[in-house]
Amino acid sequence: MTRRKNRVNFRYQLMGSIGLLLLTGALLAGCAAAPQPSIDVYVEPITGRFNAKIDAETGAATVVKKGVAVTLKPLDEVELFALTEDPKMNPYLIVKRNGDVEPIYTVFELIVHNREHRRVLVGDIAILMDANGAQYANLPNDYFDSLYDNVNVLQGDPGRAAYHPYAAPVYPSYYGYYQSYVDAEALEWGRIVIEDTVFESGKLFSGAKRSGFLIFDRLESQATDLRIIAPDIRIIGSNGKADKLEFKIDFRQVLP
Repeated sequence: MTRRKNRVNFRYQLMGSIGLLLLTGALLAGCAAAPQPSIDVYVEPITGRFNAKIDAETGAATVVKKGVAVTLKPLDEVELFALTEDPKMNPYLIVKRNGDVEPIYTVFELIVHNREHRRVLVGDIAILMDANGAQYANLPNDYFDSLYDNVNVLQGDPGRAAYHPYAAPVYPSYYGYYQSYVDAEALEWGRIVIEDTVFESGKLFSGAKRSGFLIFDRLESQATDLRIIAPDIRIIGSNGKADKLEFKIDFRQVLP
């Protein structure tokens, strides 16, 4: 699993880096239209799977096993856009010069509720599987730490940086077609948003809840039916023995 996770992270790091730079740069490279988020592609739970209770209003699906409830809610473009007041500080989206808003990732909100047990341990690695057999791990904090660290706003042309509020980054060869400035403040706030929202492992005592985002790279158009396997959940008994639970919820990507 670790090797597969590493391959997934390596495969999509280039895409994530480009998306991050486009997000910050497109808003700074001259006048641009006001952002116009809209829902063209969305993800919805599939009814009748794994005894999931579906909230028709929010699109959230909840599965309960042995006193532990797991809720997964797909977040659409409009909901992601609303996370920050300033779009250029939103790490989940690209805002184009014409005002179009494009998500960089496929994002689910995960809520785990320990309803009755003395102690429940929750992991932080989930798996997304599509009907074509592709399998992905969610992107953890370490991935985003590496991604943001690789955008060095202190490098570039010192002369231009002296009179421009943003330092010019040094772009690798695959950025040859793209010229802009990176907003250091936006990058820092984007990193804070990631840290505040990503789902993290932890311990839940009776009645406690833990929530956060499961972040996957953006689904391809042919990935219509998909299954999310939630992070490992273990009920710890009074004798110290662990009872492992597995939660699966099926979703469908709806295209225009």
